Amino acid sequence: MTDDNKGGSGSGTGGSAGAGAEGAKNKTVKMSMDEALAKVDQLTKALTEKDQLLGEVTGQLKEANDFISGERKAKKINFLLASTNFKMDDLVPKSDEELDSMIVTVQQAKLPHVNSARFGVQGVDLNDREKGLTVGDKSWVTAQKRKAALGAG
Repeated sequence: MTDDNKGGSGSGTGGSAGAGAEGAKNKTVKMSMDEALAKVDQLTKALTEKDQLLGEVTGQLKEANDFISGERKAKKINFLLASTNFKMDDLVPKSDEELDSMIVTVQQAKLPHVNSARFGVQGVDLNDREKGLTVGDKSWVTAQKRKAALGAG
């Protein structure tokens, strides 16, 4: 077999018609490349706008989360202030986990019973046993000891 039947550009058959078809293809390719570059520019601008919008929304979301977190922490601190002797300065720097564990501890603490002899006004001297007095004893001897203890103290 010879190379005459291959129909290449050197064969002399249809050379000019092939060049016209290639020129049309190059024009189509060039036009699609221009369209693609324009589309890339448009998409780049759109992506930049979306990134800016995403940054703004992320900032707003962070602010909202900080606000909600602050409200939760304030509720925990208010509970602890009402049920313990902690001061505000002690509770504010603590983390949420520390506040949660403190709340659990306070909730599990055994509270005094209403009918307990120790239940009553806070700040009352509770060391009567050390003074030889018994709580709830209404005898004349105990009353005299109390008077003497208050007078001496």
